[in-house]
Amino acid sequence: YLASASFDATTCIWKQEAGAFECVTTLEGHENEVKAVAWAPSGNLLATCSRDKSVWVWEGERPPRRRVPTSRALPAALTLLPLPAVDEEEEYECVSVLSSHTQDVKHVVWHPSQELLASASYDDTVKLYREEEDDWVCCGTLEGHESTVWSVAFDRDGQRLASCSDDRTVRVWRRDDQGAAGSGSEPAWKCVCTLSGFHTRTIYDVAWCRLTGALATACGDDAIRVFEESAPGAPHE
Repeated sequence: YLASASFDATTCIWKQEAGAFECVTTLEGHENEVKAVAWAPSGNLLATCSRDKSVWVWEGERPPRRRVPTSRALPAALTLLPLPAVDEEEEYECVSVLSSHTQDVKHVVWHPSQELLASASYDDTVKLYREEEDDWVCCGTLEGHESTVWSVAFDRDGQRLASCSDDRTVRVWRRDDQGAAGSGSEPAWKCVCTLSGFHTRTIYDVAWCRLTGALATACGDDAIRVFEESAPGAPHE
């Protein structure tokens, strides 16, 4: 399956048959263009975010047949589910509309092994969401960027979260059960590193290497930079 986000305020679910993709479901409800879409690790939840300042969580009518990985090889507006999770005749239902951001929501991403969702926004923050008592809630806010946060990414184990911004910095956050870098019911995520001085323009995307733990950034200055972590823990380019 493939999910695509569009400027027409819809999200389409595509199924591949006989070498071609066919749209089997169209998700409607956002008031403005859908900026990004992402499958949960379980395969039966889908998150969308929009210029209308909201994040929507969608669920299939029945649980998936099996666990499936989430593809990271596609842009945020396209996300691939390589193994079938929802039958063609099934439909998606919106189970939650999250309006925690005060500006456009640029990106959504799921934790690699938990149903924990993160979003990046024009309001300079990263929000975290999880399900509590059959309802989805904002359980944390990561603050520190001085301008639009364009993208966020969990590392392979989900222990770290990277965010990139219009302020030309990348922040690396680590889950911290002791301190408080954010607000909400989720154990705090502490900013353990800020990469600054490497980029001359907006940083639009960030991604972790699953094999080495290196961190790559895509910048408006036409450059891709790769950072690796060195002892005692400070990443360098």
